[in-house]
Amino acid sequence: MAAYVRSQETGMLPSRKKPVVCGDRRIDLPMKAGEHRAEAPSMTRDESLGTIPPGSGDVATAPAWLDELLVSEHLHVAFQPIVDLGTGEVMGREVLGRLGPGASEAHARGVSGPQALLEMAHSHGRLVAVDRRFREIGIETLARVGSEGVFFLNVDPRVIDDPAFSAGFTRRLLEEHGVAPTRIVLELTESGAVLDSDRLERIVRHYASQGFRIALDDVGAGYASLTALVRVRPHFLKLDKAIVRHLAGDPLRAHLVRSLADFGRRAGIQVIAEGIEDEHDLQALLACGVELGQGYLLARPAPELGPLPTPVKDLVRRAAKQVERDGQSSPPPRTIAALRGSHASVLPGTPAGEVAGLLRRSTAFTALPVVDCEGHVLGLATRERLLDELAHMRRGGSPIVALMDPHPLRVDEATSLPVALRLATSRDESRVYDPVIVEHQGRYLGIVTVQVLMRAIADGEF
Repeated sequence: MAAYVRSQETGMLPSRKKPVVCGDRRIDLPMKAGEHRAEAPSMTRDESLGTIPPGSGDVATAPAWLDELLVSEHLHVAFQPIVDLGTGEVMGREVLGRLGPGASEAHARGVSGPQALLEMAHSHGRLVAVDRRFREIGIETLARVGSEGVFFLNVDPRVIDDPAFSAGFTRRLLEEHGVAPTRIVLELTESGAVLDSDRLERIVRHYASQGFRIALDDVGAGYASLTALVRVRPHFLKLDKAIVRHLAGDPLRAHLVRSLADFGRRAGIQVIAEGIEDEHDLQALLACGVELGQGYLLARPAPELGPLPTPVKDLVRRAAKQVERDGQSSPPPRTIAALRGSHASVLPGTPAGEVAGLLRRSTAFTALPVVDCEGHVLGLATRERLLDELAHMRRGGSPIVALMDPHPLRVDEATSLPVALRLATSRDESRVYDPVIVEHQGRYLGIVTVQVLMRAIADGEF
């Protein structure tokens, strides 16, 4: 896919220089005869991500034009809307890196796009430096335009293996520019890298604990195997354009897409179709149950932000209504949204002792979701586990975000009752009776207790 926005604290510069630090800038000075730079360690350990192998690439062979490009004004970003396929409204935007026409040295060498630039940078040991630059430009642009909404920033897994990956650069940059991490979705892209399920799960948990949401890209073509999807439970799945294009008229491919969309609904994961270029494919996606999409039919990447043009909105709404009319022959099953109860929640900064007091006194609920100011669920605080934690450790003043369960069961409001119960009872024994969190388009809607869910099914309400 296009732009990738990920970083290391500094890019590596040619070897016959020594670095000095001036403020937050690194400056390389020529080394005197006889001076030697200390060798970097061959392996780094980060507790949350496991053992991290060293980076690759021959730094000494990096061409001068590549380093010059990093400090030029020829790199910028564009935004491509991600659209609600039912309403035609923009639900988020992907941030895509771009090379301007002034990047003549890159264009002359056949490097015409961000992916080609990243591949070139990777082969010369500059991947982290190029990725850092795109990330900086992307976040600085977000802060400057001041737009609300969700933004998807691409992450190349090859950069994740760099020792500086967990240094918190993205989080600090967001804080400097006043952008909340909950507005950012980190999109793990394929880019030739292969991640096993264990490593992918550690990475997702690491960033989810910092308030970031995660999207897996290239589903259906990349490393996002079914095993990885079940274990990782990302917030978004992005269907690869190779299975989206020419979907109409291909029953076998439509069955695959319908299965992935159904899996997403059951697991509380939003599915996004990439590469929508044809109105027939749009209707086929809607018929398969896909609710979000992006592609040239809807909007091309652009440097400015704004709503979709009215003709495009009308096109999307007409397609949704047509698919709805075609599917009205049978009534829809009752969904978990009809059972949702308490809408109570707490903010992530609420002291744990205060939350424990609320749960201790309440007879209405035994757990409280931890929800940020934009409605995104960060975790769940249950009465039993929280009181047990506070009884053994004096952490009543700690924010509840530090003591919550960061991976509660979240399902979309359209999930059927039998599916919701199956997901709830598939959890480990210690969590099987935790309430189920219900969401609408990724935002908190309410909770349903397992007891209420079981009673509804026993009474035949499905």
